[in-house]
Amino acid sequence: MSDILDATGLSTKSLSEIRAELEQAYRDIYGEDINLDQNSPDGQKLNITAQQAVDLRELLHSIYSSFDPDQAEGRVLDQRVALNGIERNSGTFTRVPVDVTFSGSGNLVGLDGAVNETDPEVENLFTVRDDAGNEFFLLESHEQSGAGTESLTFRAEDIGEVQVSPNTITTVVTSRGFVDEVNNPDGPEVLGEDEETDAALRIRRRISTAIGASTLADSIRAAILNLAGVTTVIVRENDTSATDSDDIPAHSFWVIVDGGENEAIATEMARRKTAGAGLKGDEEVTLTYNDGRPFIVRFDRPINQDLWIRFNVDLPNGEVDTENIKSRIVQDIIWAPGERARGDRITSFVLSLNPDYIVTGMEVSDDDSTYLEVVQTESLQHRFINSTDRISIT
Repeated sequence: MSDILDATGLSTKSLSEIRAELEQAYRDIYGEDINLDQNSPDGQKLNITAQQAVDLRELLHSIYSSFDPDQAEGRVLDQRVALNGIERNSGTFTRVPVDVTFSGSGNLVGLDGAVNETDPEVENLFTVRDDAGNEFFLLESHEQSGAGTESLTFRAEDIGEVQVSPNTITTVVTSRGFVDEVNNPDGPEVLGEDEETDAALRIRRRISTAIGASTLADSIRAAILNLAGVTTVIVRENDTSATDSDDIPAHSFWVIVDGGENEAIATEMARRKTAGAGLKGDEEVTLTYNDGRPFIVRFDRPINQDLWIRFNVDLPNGEVDTENIKSRIVQDIIWAPGERARGDRITSFVLSLNPDYIVTGMEVSDDDSTYLEVVQTESLQHRFINSTDRISIT
């Protein structure tokens, strides 16, 4: 087979095909009696050349696949989703109040003098550490007059969710003679959020591109999807006079949201839903009309549902790293609420890891008993969850 890029996609030669071509080329040059055994000098040179050719083709496949937002990663994915007017939700920092006990007067330098929040370079920045080794920077510079104890706010060095237990920040990293001790009597004031993962960003992009905003349901979905921390939104409307098959009451909306703050979600729903329309859901947020009257906004959160996956993988002239395949499936394949689990999607992903893989017998199941090519979630609210413990590869 030749290396081909056509309407069907990119196809490249396999390692065995490249080896066969090189072996024939060597024999054409040096004669049929050339020794190309694995332990011979010419055989080893041939293998090195063949592996280099395969590595280049794998790089080519990675570049080709990265044009698909569902396979792109990292900064390349950021570039792809930008074409849809979407940006990755950035992470936030954990903030925690710390009691600082002073024995005298002095100045503590804080982050308010930093040029770059994510990579601060502040001389003599006052820093403390917790029992787990996490370091925290003083947020705002402080001038202390005399002995005493002050509660000051510190920011975690690392972006994202940093769990802090009370009474664990007790070590002063930046020694100051007028600081006796530090301690956090409480947990975080603000718990940071991790940067949006590639998998979550892919789902949000797929949903956003399906939004035409031509109906009220589309408008509600688009507004909520743009909120910080929201990764998935499903909006269903029952405009009939009877409860429908999704158990949505007559003339009501059912909104299912993954991520985001309850009050922000409820506010966007309240702004857009029509007067008199009902709302279905177990999450309840009480808002207030302009005249002071309260009203309740309801919506739901996704319910996790186990998914089992089994398939066979073969790699000619190579060894299959099944544990890596399992971990990559869990990391990169995220199912949206109500989304069917499709075996062909998993197969395509596995092949994106190595185009030389031969994948057969791909099946999925919602009960580890009946395996099919496609399975549906228990309800629109449920979403399938992958786990390495429920993936079987032979």
